[in-house]
Amino acid sequence: MWSNFYLLFILYWNFNYINTNENEFHLYMDNQTLCNQEIIYLKNIHIGRIYSHIDYHNKYFYFPDNHCTITIQTKKRIWMSLEYFQSNSSSSFPRCIDGKYVGNDDRLQIIDGYKNGSILRIICGKDTDKYFDRTPLILKSSIFTIDWQTKSQSFGFELKFILYDLAIDGQCLNSNQFQCKNKRCIDKSLICYDEDYCGDKSYENSLEKNSQCIMKIAKQKTIHSYLIFILIIFCCCCLFVCILICSLKICRKRSKNKECVGGL
Repeated sequence: MWSNFYLLFILYWNFNYINTNENEFHLYMDNQTLCNQEIIYLKNIHIGRIYSHIDYHNKYFYFPDNHCTITIQTKKRIWMSLEYFQSNSSSSFPRCIDGKYVGNDDRLQIIDGYKNGSILRIICGKDTDKYFDRTPLILKSSIFTIDWQTKSQSFGFELKFILYDLAIDGQCLNSNQFQCKNKRCIDKSLICYDEDYCGDKSYENSLEKNSQCIMKIAKQKTIHSYLIFILIIFCCCCLFVCILICSLKICRKRSKNKECVGGL
């Protein structure tokens, strides 16, 4: 009984968390099972985030001597942004980009296509977060490879990538997409979040965002109300059962002393 109550309670408090991660893919570069796969195919995904290690959010350091290469294939075009990078390499940026430092420093490589494709960006070195190029990367294909190797310990990186289509004749082909000013068509579910998934801040004050998000918030509030109602009913039932059990125990004690006059 109490386990069911606990599950309902957890479901209620995690409702927002579940919705904020709708159609979002998370990948950690210390997952050796995924590192050994040749290609990861993504379907029905609008946005993805790649992290250096699973304890990135807890602000723990990643482990040294880790090397992971992952190739991801999607069905749409991709643009990506490196949100954060911090390593503790011996050499500084951009000197560490030089080929002679390969294998000696923490190094993140973003490759357009398969492993042998063109390298879009190399991020490495100490205090790199102050200096590296933060301009978004626009891929030419729907395939990209991330190569991450570590030699020291630090906080790691977060890489965000967004899937989109290009507008044709000034329109998105899918009615469930929002057209950005830069002609990218992203899923409408993304415009209710605070982050810029267009890459040009297209929907900051758009009417479509306001109407879309108001409906989504109203839907969430309705579901919240149902969950609260279910929790109240469940709590009342639990309280009634507890009172009934206590009453029966009291009655049994009294019946032994021949003081129980009537039933419940």
